[in-house]
Amino acid sequence: MLKIFRCFYGGYDPDHLKLAEHGYKVLLLNDSAKRIISILNSSQGFGKITGTTKKRGGNYSPVPVCLFRRDNRQLLWETQSKADGSYLFRNVVVGLECFIVAFDPNNQYNAVIQDKIKPFDGRKDE
Repeated sequence: MLKIFRCFYGGYDPDHLKLAEHGYKVLLLNDSAKRIISILNSSQGFGKITGTTKKRGGNYSPVPVCLFRRDNRQLLWETQSKADGSYLFRNVVVGLECFIVAFDPNNQYNAVIQDKIKPFDGRKDE
């Protein structure tokens, strides 16, 4: 039997009736509960990296943004910037040296690299 555990966070409200119709058991945690994080490898942890994509000084979106480990150039996460140009990477080891590559979706400009980025402790802003 395959069991699936799903967590909803970040402003997303699941349809509890539909989940119940499909046989899911729903466990609601109160708002004061600590967030749960699953760490699957040595690159994952409580760190966060935030930034903004810009084009000629103004915010630019949606832009594909990739996060890599600096020591072995392994791709850790990939995301797209939001409408305001902001992006966020979570679940990264605090202090791990990384670099970020952002790509112009219209192919008018070369990729932009931000090097020697270290995640901050994401637990401190909660």
